[in-house]
Amino acid sequence: MTAKPSLTVLVAISTLQPIALNMLAPATPALARNFATSYATIQLTLTLFLVAVALTQLIVGPLSDRYGRRPCVLAGTAVFAAGSVLGALADSAGTLLFARVLEGAGSGTTFALARAIIRDTAGRDQAARQIATVTMVMVVAPMITPYLGGHIETNLGWRMIFWSMAAAAAIVLVLVGLRLPETAPNVGVRTSLTGIFRAFPELARDRSFIRNVVALAMTSAAFFAFIAAAPFIVVETMGRGSDTYGAYFILNAFGYMVGNFTMSRLVLRHGTAKMAWIGLIISFVAITAAFAIALTPWWTPLTLFLPLAISAIGNGLTLPGATAAALSARPELAGSAAGLAGALQLGSGALATVVISSLVGHWPPALMAMMWLMLVVALLALRREPRKR
Repeated sequence: MTAKPSLTVLVAISTLQPIALNMLAPATPALARNFATSYATIQLTLTLFLVAVALTQLIVGPLSDRYGRRPCVLAGTAVFAAGSVLGALADSAGTLLFARVLEGAGSGTTFALARAIIRDTAGRDQAARQIATVTMVMVVAPMITPYLGGHIETNLGWRMIFWSMAAAAAIVLVLVGLRLPETAPNVGVRTSLTGIFRAFPELARDRSFIRNVVALAMTSAAFFAFIAAAPFIVVETMGRGSDTYGAYFILNAFGYMVGNFTMSRLVLRHGTAKMAWIGLIISFVAITAAFAIALTPWWTPLTLFLPLAISAIGNGLTLPGATAAALSARPELAGSAAGLAGALQLGSGALATVVISSLVGHWPPALMAMMWLMLVVALLALRREPRKR
């Protein structure tokens, strides 16, 4: 029997990515001023982070099937810590961007393998339930880190944000070293370098995998577009402080937690596919309302974030469900499936940040329009997905 890691370990290795993603977001206007560069350039701290996460997952997923989850998680955590220290010491925008690439590579490794570890030790619906449970606890990080990041930047400066992330990585590294067992089923099996990636063509031909990955990618990309553009809208368009963004973001994180809790309670009764579909419907209705509000004079931080909090409830159903369904295409290659799904998910997110960063300065409601279109694509992808357990 494969040893099951504790909830504490799974949460810890899953948390580095949302910490790195959300803690720096409120400081992006300040970074643009500090390095005397454009907001679009500094927004690459998010885009390159997501690109690094995506590309790393393509590699580390298959490698973890061959060499084991544990050594890959340890290496990823160490790389994240190194990137955080480099970011704290950065004296140019180029160095800062490279530091974010290292953080993305490290946190992409740990995040993808947390899902693979869960799939190693659970069936499809049980995996969806566990992913939702881990995310429900883990979501405390994106709930409080924008708030902390905004206040740290306001009172202590942006460099302290990176030192805080380095401290978090050190704690995770110790915890993983002491308490993470190996769960990969095929560790030690001799495989050629090209053979390690043999699962990718098979997964690409699996219709259920593709449908769920498209839904996963579009739902996530809508969220990443929001992360990229919302600080600009709140600070530059609405004239509020970065700490205001952090405070209102708690609504979004709370909504996501509610969705995760609902998923963990109901998925065994109703099945993964049905819960993911219901989540998409909730998100689509909420973003439709948010788009309409954005075209009125009553667009404020509250009316921006409140519909997004409702959409986040839907995301809390869709993301665990689509992830578990995608990883169940080939359970014996959960690492490869997690890597490919994660790469497409984060790659779509990175592309969304590039597009929205160039549009939002000209027309702020472009954020809502883009999110609405992405959810339409997600709904179309899952419309034919069998509603089975």
